[in-house]
Amino acid sequence: MLPSLLVHLGVIDFPTDSALSKLFPGTGSDDNLNGLLGVAPEPPAKSGPGAKKPPPQDGPVVTQDQSYILRAAAIDACELIVETARSLDATSFEDKQLAWISQMTLPNLDMWIWAVAKDRTDYRALVRFVDQNTFYF
Repeated sequence: MLPSLLVHLGVIDFPTDSALSKLFPGTGSDDNLNGLLGVAPEPPAKSGPGAKKPPPQDGPVVTQDQSYILRAAAIDACELIVETARSLDATSFEDKQLAWISQMTLPNLDMWIWAVAKDRTDYRALVRFVDQNTFYF
């Protein structure tokens, strides 16, 4: 889930001549990014007690090598995000409530991404790559 979401959000970007860039068409477009980075849509009203969220849609089926590359790119991207966040001067934040960003850790980032992805209906609707030869996810 995380690698696919990072591709949709433009955090992971592949060269246009790469086979990986063809797996998620339209992910780098301004319209796509503006929609995903904008205000979250209102969640639909639940239709009854215990109403379930729809399951995620399967996206492109990837090879084992493509799966490794996507997952490695997600790990690298998250490490760079944390490294950048930790390099920020916490005293420079106008909103002091954002000072926590300079103390971010990989587990913090992972939990935050999962929480946002779970709560936003537009993120839940994004297609996710499928690796049919793994039991990890």
